[in-house]
Amino acid sequence: MTVHEAVLLGLVQGLSEFLPVSSSGHLVLGQALLGLQPGDLVFEVIVHFGTLLAVLTVLGGRIRGLATGCVRRDPASWRMVVLLLVGTIPAGAIGFFFEDYLTLAFQSPAAAAGCLVATGIVLWSTRFVTGRREEIGFGDALLIGLAQALAILPGISRSGMTICAGLWRGVDGREAASFSFLLSIPVILGATALKAGDLIADPPDWNVVAPLLIGLVAAFVSGAVAIRWLFALLRGGRLDRFSYYCWAIGFTALTFFWLGS
Repeated sequence: MTVHEAVLLGLVQGLSEFLPVSSSGHLVLGQALLGLQPGDLVFEVIVHFGTLLAVLTVLGGRIRGLATGCVRRDPASWRMVVLLLVGTIPAGAIGFFFEDYLTLAFQSPAAAAGCLVATGIVLWSTRFVTGRREEIGFGDALLIGLAQALAILPGISRSGMTICAGLWRGVDGREAASFSFLLSIPVILGATALKAGDLIADPPDWNVVAPLLIGLVAAFVSGAVAIRWLFALLRGGRLDRFSYYCWAIGFTALTFFWLGS
């Protein structure tokens, strides 16, 4: 992978991780179009870690407040921690027990394109719901967690699925987005920790490390921009507008890879 390819894929990862258009799907399609080996899970994890740093930066105030509240034994803070744990369990279980199947999924551009079409359908459905409630409940956390578990598949948008699940439950879009981004922290940390062991045991050459680091920085910067942009969009916009983009990319990619096969 060249530096320019790492920058491009890092930017794609950062922008599409938080906008409801599936970062994993875009990376799989981008790697295939650039002629790179699809399914490079090490690069996937590294650029996802870049977006994790973006979450910690943009939501730093809320995260510090949550940590401080837990130290002070604030019931509301501890309740939020429990809700995040509830929401994390489904994705963690699927990632642990079905890692081999997920690896195969990341090697299929056509499957990623099909999942992008499915993401568009889910996003389009939110035109019929309006979220106004500003408090997350246990039922909300479980449904959002299940939505996040589905988004392990490339092409299924994690932010799109989780925010849509919150909207279906009547949760305000910005609150659902905040919970979604907080929920991404343990998932990304867990995936990074699993791959970190492999990297330590078999460290790659510098010519491989350099693009990884550059991709991480690109994902961090673009991810921070995307988070702030999405919060602005959720103040008055609708997620269903992103469905047309997902359909356009998904159907175009399906046609391209089917005709090319």
